[in-house]
Amino acid sequence: MNVVQITGRLVERSETRFTLTGVEVFEAKLRHHSEQVEAGQTRILDFEFPVLAYGELAHQLNDQALGAELTLKGFWAPRSKRSQRLIVHITDYI
Repeated sequence: MNVVQITGRLVERSETRFTLTGVEVFEAKLRHHSEQVEAGQTRILDFEFPVLAYGELAHQLNDQALGAELTLKGFWAPRSKRSQRLIVHITDYI
């Protein structure tokens, strides 16, 4: 199963763009910060990760201000068929 639910602060956003078929695209970078327990030890996480959304969801996310805290749901996928770099494809946000 490939399911992601993560909270992050919107730190960077590309200019609003559209696919060749006219579908709106949201492409951005979020920063996640949390404490997690792993093997009985507290681990502090602080990292940035890329996200992508299309359509009405992209339209809603493009209206969010930089610095907004977002809780996202989605899945990991390679950036393209030829790439191994992963990006979170957003399917929902709270």
